Amino acid sequence: MQPLLSKNNPRIKELAELKKHPSPSAFLIEGYHMVEMALEAGLLDEVYALKDPKLKDIPFTQISEAVLAKLSSTKTPEGIIGLAHIRLGLEPNPKKILLLDRLQDPGNVGTLTRSALAFGVDNIIFLNGTASPLKEKTLMASQGAIFKIHMANMNEEEALDYISSSSLPFIATCLKGATSLEETDLPSSFILGLGNEGQGMSEPLINASTLKIKIPIRGIDSLNVASSGAIMLYLLCRRENHE
Repeated sequence: MQPLLSKNNPRIKELAELKKHPSPSAFLIEGYHMVEMALEAGLLDEVYALKDPKLKDIPFTQISEAVLAKLSSTKTPEGIIGLAHIRLGLEPNPKKILLLDRLQDPGNVGTLTRSALAFGVDNIIFLNGTASPLKEKTLMASQGAIFKIHMANMNEEEALDYISSSSLPFIATCLKGATSLEETDLPSSFILGLGNEGQGMSEPLINASTLKIKIPIRGIDSLNVASSGAIMLYLLCRRENHE
């Protein structure tokens, strides 16, 4: 393809718009690690870079430094931008699911996506009001985990219907009426719900839970949701992680 050297090129303007308004069918990623993760998952569609990365069967377009600066979100970009997509939908009969209820911080959402994949949970339900997994800050925090995760977007009513129809126990993280992790026989298959940074999980979701758990802490009243989520994911999955 012909080089795109002007940031005013119509195609570059289209890509810049995708940067602001990503969709599951088309969003921008940057850096060699993210591009490689998308390529490995078969979800990389095009590459725009300062030089040819020589990726087999992936269309490449050379761009200028000015174009790179327009499309990049980092101060020191690596020189490569990818156009990618994701597959929406949970696995058939999943055994482990993470449910995120209105988490607003993109860093928390991205970090939890990364932690979920690391500990063997590769299905995530994003409830309405949760930061988009496709936004640049979320993508950066996830470090490409998004390309190996089965994801579904739901509103609360849809999530409650899914929970009630599932054979998996639904674990709510909360303080009121919750049992300490240290005192709980944790299931090996589950739906784990994590709630909004300030308000926690919604009452309807908590009321739909099979089990309510909390992490025993001291010296401070709470943990960051990404930290507490990682602890819970590890403990829930530790049997398999040690095999």
